[in-house]
Amino acid sequence: MDGGAQRALIAELFGGLRGTFLEGQLILGGSSGLFGFATEAPAFTEDLNFLITEELVIARGGEVVRLLAGRGYVRQPETSTFVAAGGLGFDLVGYSATDLTDHLSPSGPLQVMVFGDLSVILLDPGSVDRGPGGMVSLSPEGFCSVKLMTLRVEKGAKDKLQALLVIDERVSDPAFRKGLARILCRFDPDRREDALADAQAAFLSLQLDPGFRDHGAEGYGAFLKRAERGFQTLRDMLREGRR
Repeated sequence: MDGGAQRALIAELFGGLRGTFLEGQLILGGSSGLFGFATEAPAFTEDLNFLITEELVIARGGEVVRLLAGRGYVRQPETSTFVAAGGLGFDLVGYSATDLTDHLSPSGPLQVMVFGDLSVILLDPGSVDRGPGGMVSLSPEGFCSVKLMTLRVEKGAKDKLQALLVIDERVSDPAFRKGLARILCRFDPDRREDALADAQAAFLSLQLDPGFRDHGAEGYGAFLKRAERGFQTLRDMLREGRR
């Protein structure tokens, strides 16, 4: 998958929102966040996710739906999924500046699932980058934090491997290392240890089965060495943070 269609939708959406109340309010996230910065880590996904504050959904949910519909993205009934005429679409995912728990936003014209871990991460201003053309995306350190701290039964291993690959690419970047450590330290030590254990399990699974069958990250076998270096870097960073 070359990601061409996804990149086109991203550019079209951010461009179309310029000058509206949604300009700067949607953040490119999920695995599609890899399209937001220079990286060789593969997304291997057709899903596009944009992050939005629960507070905005509550205050102006109906306007969000109407604005996106006017640009060709129709909300699917009873969901936070928006689909264009060609079939390609995206999901809105919630975060909050005030409620750091997992919950569903209040009933209204638009509802989103709000994730506590995502909310904690996005409290850090370094978790987001604002690029040309109105594009707002998770920064590399924000992306890695989300992938390391989010728990998913399905595709969870892929999340960890994506984070490890991005960490390996930026091992010599002191600003990245400092920013990632700062965001991860927003979580208590037990959560960080759990995240490290999950990342190790993903790396070991890839090592034992390079085909990574039934793990949701088929195709990652070619990146084994980079994933190993990324894990070692993450382990060293977390050890340094305990000193």
